[in-house]
Amino acid sequence: MNRPLTLTDLPRVLAVSARDPESLAETRARMAGWLENTPDADLDDVALTLGTGRERFPCRYAVTGDSAAEAAALLADVGAPADPDPAPVRAPGDGPLLLLDGTALTSASVDLPEVADALRLAREHADDVEAARAVAVLYGLTAWLRARGVTPCAVRGTGVGALAAAAARGDLALPDALSAAAAGTPGPDEALPDEDLPEEGHTGAPVVVIGAPRPDALDPLTLDPLTLDPADGTTYARLLAELWRRGYEVDTSLGRPGRRVRLPGHPFRRREPGGPAPADAAPTRPLTPYEQRWLFYDLVRHGSSGDHNAAVATVVPGPPPAPDVLSAAFTELQRRHPALRTVFSEPGGRWRARTLPTPDARPVHLAPDLDSGPEHLREAVLDAARQPLPLRDTPLVRCCSRGGPAHWALALAVYEPLTATLDPRRLLDELVGLVGAYAPPTQPQPA
Repeated sequence: MNRPLTLTDLPRVLAVSARDPESLAETRARMAGWLENTPDADLDDVALTLGTGRERFPCRYAVTGDSAAEAAALLADVGAPADPDPAPVRAPGDGPLLLLDGTALTSASVDLPEVADALRLAREHADDVEAARAVAVLYGLTAWLRARGVTPCAVRGTGVGALAAAAARGDLALPDALSAAAAGTPGPDEALPDEDLPEEGHTGAPVVVIGAPRPDALDPLTLDPLTLDPADGTTYARLLAELWRRGYEVDTSLGRPGRRVRLPGHPFRRREPGGPAPADAAPTRPLTPYEQRWLFYDLVRHGSSGDHNAAVATVVPGPPPAPDVLSAAFTELQRRHPALRTVFSEPGGRWRARTLPTPDARPVHLAPDLDSGPEHLREAVLDAARQPLPLRDTPLVRCCSRGGPAHWALALAVYEPLTATLDPRRLLDELVGLVGAYAPPTQPQPA
C-alpha cells in the first residue's frame, strides 16, 4: 500500500507581489539573490513570511519548489511567463467554481486533517466502502481549500462527486452522503447551469477540477480548468500559486507551520502606482490618526480588514428587488453621504484620503438560496459583507444581497475608519427605504 500523501510532501509556494511590473521584477531578483545566499533557508519559514505581515500588491508572481536553490532559479528566470497586468480585485462571490469529479477517482490516500476527519466518518457510517472513501476525500479536499482561503462561488460534482458537492454546499449531511455512496446510489451528474458561470462584470472566475477531469463534464465551460489531483502533491501547490497570481487572497503556506524571518523588502518608488494622477482627480487630504491606525494595521496584517468592517444586515419579507433597483438605491446612498465615497491612495509614496466625485461602489448580488430561512440568509450576506477590502484606490463600503423563498436579505459594511462620521445601522435603514422608493409600483391583481 502506498504511503498517504501528507503536508510535508507538498512543494512550497513562494508568492511575491509589487505595485507595478518593474517593481515585481526587482522583487523577484532580490528574493532569488537572498535564497542563493541562504541555501539552508527553511522554505516553510520563507513561505509564511511572504504570506503574512506584508502588504499584498496587484502585480503578482509565485513559484513552487522543494529547495532554496530550486526556488531561486525559478524566481531568477527572466524568461518565465509573467502576467504584466495587475491581478483583478476579487469581490465576494467571485471565487472559483469547484467541480468534484468522482467518475475516475480511486479514493487516493491523503493524510490531511480535513480529509482524515471525513475518512473517519466514512469508517463509522459507510463501513469504509471505496465509493464512500472517494466522497470523503473529495469533501475533505474542498474543506482543505476553504481553510486555505479559497471561497468558491459554487460547488458541483459528477459521479460520486455529486454527493460530495451536495455535502460541501450543506444540502446533504456528510454521513448521509457517505451512506448513499456506500449503498451505490450516488446522485446524478450535476449540470453546470449558467448562473454558476462568471457573470458579466466578474473578473474571470476559474474552474477548479478536483479529481480526475472528465472532458465531457466541462462542455458548458469556455475556461480552461485548473486541477487538483488528490494523488499528486505538486498540483496542490500549483493550484494555490495560480489562484494567488490571479488575485485571490489564499494561504500560500499551505497550512504548514513556520516562523517569521527577515527577507528583502519591497522596492520603494516615490510615485503613484500606475502613473501620475489624472488632472481632474479629486483633491487629497492627509489621513487622520484614526484612519492611519486602522489602515496601517490592516496593510501589515493582510486580510484583517474584514475583521474591521462594521457590518449590519436586515431581512425583508417578499421577493428581492431587481438588480438595477438595488444598484440605483446604493448609488443614491453614496451620493447623499460623501464619506461613503472615501478612498485611500498612495501618491508619491505617502498615504492620503480623497473623496470620489461620483459613487463607485456597486452592490454584490449573491446567488439566490431558495431553501434557506431568514436567519440563514442574514448570516450569508453578513459573511459576504465582512470579506476583506482591497483598501487601495477602491471604495471602503460594500453592499450584499441574497434572495430566498419568502424573504431577501441585505447587508451593508463600512470600513471602521469611516464610522467616525457614519452610523452603519442608520445607513442600512436609509438604503432599505431607497430600495422601496426606487422599486416599481406593484401592479394590482385582476379580480
